[in-house]
Amino acid sequence: MSRRKKELADFHRESIIKIAETLFEKNGVESTSMNDIAREAEYSKATLYVYFKNKEEIVNCIILQSMKLLYDRIQASTQTEKDPLARYYSICHELTIYCDTYPLYFQTLIQEINIDINNPDTPPVFQEIFEVGEKINGLLDIFFRDGINQGVFRSDIKIPETVFFFWASLSGIILMASQKKNYIEQFMNTTKQDFLKYSFDTLINSILKENKNV
Repeated sequence: MSRRKKELADFHRESIIKIAETLFEKNGVESTSMNDIAREAEYSKATLYVYFKNKEEIVNCIILQSMKLLYDRIQASTQTEKDPLARYYSICHELTIYCDTYPLYFQTLIQEINIDINNPDTPPVFQEIFEVGEKINGLLDIFFRDGINQGVFRSDIKIPETVFFFWASLSGIILMASQKKNYIEQFMNTTKQDFLKYSFDTLINSILKENKNV
């Protein structure tokens, strides 16, 4: 493929992805069809299938974009701060802002993605998703090891399990706080921000070498 044709193909793919994002945010992924995307993008359905095999491929391209963006944010937050606790709260802050700014992206991140990286027929986008996910896990791995080495975190924590546990916990807490903001304010008599602070504090206290009542 010539450079010009590749640039044109990339332009069409990006245009379709942006249209799909808008429809997914408005109507939900399940309720949005390829026909809907083609009609909104002003492409024929046949043309749409030239660039994407199916809706799943479009969704996975969005997931890949979201993971790349999240990687950049977490990398920036972990490099800015040296103190483990400051780094932790910086990560929490970035995840919260990310959820508020890109709710569709955030929700796609916590979906299960079954990837057989050893299967040669696995589409490249799946391989890229896996690789970016491992890079994010790598940043958190370094964060926890630094905390142990500095005597802030307990030395008996299992790194891979802790990475997954914190990722699951933080994403769940932030998503719940976003979706249940009114409930938190009305029935817990507190603010979303205070609820998040309490939750983040409680979570990090579970691995501190000494409970510092952060």
